Amino acid sequence: MRKALPILYLFLALALTALNTHGQSIDDQEDALKEVKRKLSEARARASELKGQEKGILGQLERTSEQVRLTRQVLSALRQKEARLNKDLKSLGEQLLSTESQLAKQEALMAVRLREMYKKGGLFQWEVLVSERSFADMAKRYKYMSLITEQDRSLYNNIDSKKRLIVRDKQDRESKLMTLAQVKGETEREASNLSDDEAQQKKLLSRVQREKSSKEALVRELQESARKLQRIIDQLEKERKAELARSRNSHVPAAPSYLERNQGSLNWPADGKLYSSFGLKKHEKYNTYIQNNGIDILSAAGAPVRSVAAGKVVYAERFIGYGNVVLIDHQSGFYTLYGNLSDILVATGSRVEIFQQIGTVGGSVDGPILHFEVRQGGKPVDPLKWLNKKR
Repeated sequence: MRKALPILYLFLALALTALNTHGQSIDDQEDALKEVKRKLSEARARASELKGQEKGILGQLERTSEQVRLTRQVLSALRQKEARLNKDLKSLGEQLLSTESQLAKQEALMAVRLREMYKKGGLFQWEVLVSERSFADMAKRYKYMSLITEQDRSLYNNIDSKKRLIVRDKQDRESKLMTLAQVKGETEREASNLSDDEAQQKKLLSRVQREKSSKEALVRELQESARKLQRIIDQLEKERKAELARSRNSHVPAAPSYLERNQGSLNWPADGKLYSSFGLKKHEKYNTYIQNNGIDILSAAGAPVRSVAAGKVVYAERFIGYGNVVLIDHQSGFYTLYGNLSDILVATGSRVEIFQQIGTVGGSVDGPILHFEVRQGGKPVDPLKWLNKKR
């Protein structure tokens, strides 16, 4: 996700604008106000974009959560069905054992009776001759035994049919259980994947919400800064009108400053080499492009930092995002800024001479680097156009 411009650059721009009120014209202040309003509009747009992203992620999260919920319902139903099938299989197994036991008993009984009939079959004629019982009695007895055997056979066939039905049902349930186990396994994997997606989307939503919160805070701060700048412009306009009323004279432009006269030949503020140039640069950490309002000079920790021209120190203390900062007013709307200082050797309100030491180079995550800016009419300009070409 792309990041908005770092807050420190916006705050520094606002601070510089607020500090140079007496060195700027009303038109310059109006331009500065427009610049702040432009940045405010950009910040609002970014906050709106983040809200849109959040809405999109919320929609994705809602859909994924619904899929997770439905998948879990399916899993619950599959587990219930699995439990029923296992219960049925257990019952069918018990029925099968009972039926097989009945079949075994019936087979044994039929075997006994068949053996008896087999034995009786060869002796039936002799029994008729020697038996005191009548032929009719013997015939009835033989017929009765035949009927019993038929009944035994019918009972056996019924039990055997019941066994085949039980075996078929058991095989059917075992097949269903195998299919269900496969479906359940796939559903469990899908549920796991959906849960992972849901967790990732929640993390993404949390990150977007945190970024949105910081951007919305930036919008509020920019709004307050814009109001402060507007009050400064109103005060300048009031003072200008009062001065016109007193003097009735037109404004006489100030003489060119030292910076104007020596553009392209100023000494570098610190020894070292160019680390980062002026303009739009890609920020590797945030994977986005940011505006560098000055240049960065890779130097040595504790190396002297010197003013490139004479002027008045209007700011000499710590500034959020830039560490220790010295801001010097060189008149005619020119300012130079020296950031990331280890030590500040001048005070606000003091005068400095050309190439006077004002501090020392401090450390940073990228090493001992001096951040240097040139402002003309409150707007950043490329310092390399003002410094000599020795580096």
